[in-house]
Amino acid sequence: MIDHPEALIIRPPSEWRSLLVRITRGCNWNRCRFCGIYPAMGQPDFSRRTLDEIKHDIDLLIRLHPGAETAFFGDADPLAAGQDTFIGAAHYLREVSEIQRLTCYARASTLHKLGPENIRLLAEAGLNRVHLGLESGDPEILQFHRKGQSPEMVVTVARWLKEVGIEISYYVLLGLGGRDKSEQHITGTARIINETEPEFVRLRRLWLYGAGSEGECPLMQQVRDGSFIEQTPEGTVFEVRQLLELLEPLDTFFACDHANNYINVSGLLKEDREDMLREIDDFLALPEEQRQAHYTRVGSRI
Repeated sequence: MIDHPEALIIRPPSEWRSLLVRITRGCNWNRCRFCGIYPAMGQPDFSRRTLDEIKHDIDLLIRLHPGAETAFFGDADPLAAGQDTFIGAAHYLREVSEIQRLTCYARASTLHKLGPENIRLLAEAGLNRVHLGLESGDPEILQFHRKGQSPEMVVTVARWLKEVGIEISYYVLLGLGGRDKSEQHITGTARIINETEPEFVRLRRLWLYGAGSEGECPLMQQVRDGSFIEQTPEGTVFEVRQLLELLEPLDTFFACDHANNYINVSGLLKEDREDMLREIDDFLALPEEQRQAHYTRVGSRI
């Protein structure tokens, strides 16, 4: 076997100190219009790694990072490796390390297929948190982008996760409704967050990468034919503000924790919401020339 662990393509910024364990390669769904990032970054196909390969990597990672306290399983949907492989890897990690927290990416559709009993087994194996792509709470927008999940599915899965004590970290994509459907995007998203009360909500901005290249974002086709009109930079800032206004004072940490966000506010909704709104309003009160210069400076990146 090779003497270095396989690297993940993408990980959450919050997992930068974690042992990064590759369970699957690429994305098993790989149809979302707004994404396509795994093929664009050199992983066009989905495959499952064997439990022996995963255990070997865990041993290497522990030797490389003996003091690590957290671990993250990837790529896009490591639960698609199969229950036996995922749970086997989780048990082995807990046996040979002092890891205090284990997290993973997860698709709502995969969790829905697993059902509540299998999700309970994941918790018993030591899974503490899932990073779940909510993206939007609006069914029309989810269908347009071929996300492969419904708001009702997310609500059901969130209930199952909470029943067994697995934390939920949602990802919301600003601009996913474009300019035409911005309000319904944010309204539907707020409804799901209020109903499911996740531990974390993390905001990202839609990024249309690679225009004109072979590896461009799939949504570029709809931008060119006019069926999707991109949200403006300032529009995404207003979306953050509207979302905060619609959210209840939940015990949820709200964060714009990615470099491509035009506004970076964070805090606990039940304690810091008003402060976050004031910070956004202070930014929007700046002269237009200053705001536009800021949008240009931030640019777009993964």
